[in-house]
This record gives sequence, structure tokens and C-alpha cells, in this order.
Amino acid sequence: MSSPEASLERSANAAVTGGFNFIQLADPQFGMFAEISARSPERIAEWRAAGRIVREVPLMTGFAPETGLFTEAILVANQRHPAFVVVCGDIVYDWDDDPQAEEARRIAGQLDEGIDLHWVAGNHDVGVDSGHRTPTRESLARYRAGFGPDNYAFQQGDTSFIVLNSSVMQAPEEVPDEWKSQLDFLAAELDEAKRRGSAHTVLFTHIPLFLSDPDEDGPESNSAAIPLVQRRPVLDLLRRYGADAVFAGHLHENNYAADGKMEMVASGPVGYPVGVDGSGFREVRVTPDRIDHRWSHLAYKPPYKESAAD
Repeated sequence: MSSPEASLERSANAAVTGGFNFIQLADPQFGMFAEISARSPERIAEWRAAGRIVREVPLMTGFAPETGLFTEAILVANQRHPAFVVVCGDIVYDWDDDPQAEEARRIAGQLDEGIDLHWVAGNHDVGVDSGHRTPTRESLARYRAGFGPDNYAFQQGDTSFIVLNSSVMQAPEEVPDEWKSQLDFLAAELDEAKRRGSAHTVLFTHIPLFLSDPDEDGPESNSAAIPLVQRRPVLDLLRRYGADAVFAGHLHENNYAADGKMEMVASGPVGYPVGVDGSGFREVRVTPDRIDHRWSHLAYKPPYKESAAD
């Protein structure tokens, strides 16, 4: 694996065969700008005290900024024509809001024919937010009806990709059978990738497995990443089978970590950002001997207040 600053062009121009590009998007989160715009000054101050960059938004309803940002991301994909686009969760802000989901699907439908689209379930997509901590059978059923399976695998070239619903992994209390099935599924797909002789094995989740250290524990890591008790069996499997990378979102800013040779990449959002990187997308180049990636900004300018950070 390369560092986050690795040159994508170097790999693209390398004299190798069998390479391909994909674009990773995360957190378009239709409805979040409006939610931020309605937050009280006290709540904004709490966010800032926690070290987050809060870009204040004029009071609004709907999701016009998300429409502008996600539309640009899809247009970029059409221009660059990757093998596929993956949306790593938090497609919507409110899991049971039909207009938010319909707008996300409408814009995604503008992706050119021949570019595959893969959805990944985020916590907001399955009803997990500050008001409810765990996914439920109802929220999982709604996601699956609207966006398809939440645990699945696919092959691109000689690389195996595995998609997992990280909200089940993070908080399985109300759906313990889903968590057991997910672990069984992961083990089976990793074994299949090994049997197939895949050059790489890559996971897509929404919530990162860890923030800086695979063995980290505590309130911050357990809320922003997968708690240690659930993380351990997943990492044990990934180590055993030599997985190359996990690409996630959730943090609304870029974050890079590693477990040995396996890179843990949390990409910043298409939608509302809380870090210095702003809104953007990640382009990934896969060749038989390496995986390189680069983060790029989107040009669309949301309606931040004049005093907000750029």
C-alpha cells in the first residue's frame, strides 16, 4: 500500500496490465446542511469545543447543497470513467425520509452506463443516530428495499471487494443474528478470495474499524469507530487472510491509519465537511502490485455564512 500522498498518475502510467480505477464517495448525507442550519449556538459551540470545524449555514430546508455536491461527484465520475463508483454510507440524514433517498437515487441514476454503482450502508441509512443507537429489523429492511443488500461481495479484475454494514458491526444489540451472519459472511468471502488467488482484497464499510491504532479503546474510538470487542474478530480475519485495505467514511474528514500492511482509509465527505479537507472524492488506482489513491476537492460552493471556514 502507498501513502495517502502517492502519485495516482505514476501507477496509471506504469507498464503493467490488468489495472483499473474506482472512485470512492462517502457521506452525501442528504438533509445534513438543513440540520446544521437549525442547530442552536450552544450546540455549535459544543462541536467547536470538541475540535471540529463547523461551517455555519444559513437557515434552510430541503437538500439543495447536497444535490449540487453529489451531482458534481457523479459528473466527475462520468468524465473519468472508472470501473465503478462506491458510495460509502450515510446516503441520507434521516433513514425514513423518502425525498432524501429518492434524490440520492435520482442523481446516482445519472451515472453513465458501463460504470457500476455500489451502495454501502451508513449509520444514518439504518436509523442509527443520537436518538437511536442500534439498527433494527425495520430500518435494515427499509435500507435493503431502497438500496439493495448491505453485505455483499464483487470482483473487479483480479481484486476481491467485500461490502459490510458497519452499523450492525458497531451496535448489534437489537440484531445479534445479523452480526453473527456478517462475521460468517466475511470469513467465507475472505476464504473465497484466497481460493481465487486474488491479487488484492479490499473492504468497504461506512464506519472505520479504528482511528489510529488497531488496539485503541475508549469512548471516542468506540463512537467514531468500531468498538474493540467487535473490532477484534474482524481484524483477526483480515490479518489471517492478508486484506490490503479498508475504505470507509463517517468522520466527514480524511483520516489515515494502518494495521501492518493493511491501510485503514476514512475518506472525507461529498456532503457537509467537519475537517480542513472540505467536500470531495477519492480516486483509487488498482494494479496487480499496488493500490494508490488520491483525494480531490469538489468545486461546488455550498452556502456557508461569510464567517465560516473555507
